[in-house]
Amino acid sequence: MTTKRAAIFDVDGTVVDSNHLHVVTWWEAFRQAGRHAPVREIHRAVGLGSGDLIEHPLGDDRGSDGDDQLAATHHALYATYFERLPALDEAGDLLPHWPGRAGR
Repeated sequence: MTTKRAAIFDVDGTVVDSNHLHVVTWWEAFRQAGRHAPVREIHRAVGLGSGDLIEHPLGDDRGSDGDDQLAATHHALYATYFERLPALDEAGDLLPHWPGRAGR
């Protein structure tokens, strides 16, 4: 029996447009932690790793004691919506042209 495996990497909204969901769930994570983080600052930081994203709106002098909890809250909030995110139109058309897929 042959098992086929695949890995798809979503790079900057190529397959799924998740930026808005990240912004909203990060904003809610900050709110639940009692921290004020302007939506525009979160939006500008989407794509950064969690530590850098948290630092962007709060500053580097914030103390990082609650960073792990903030990231976990964001992850839990994001996970409740992730499976409902639709693929972008024609995202499937990209797969035959994905690097390393030629002739397969």
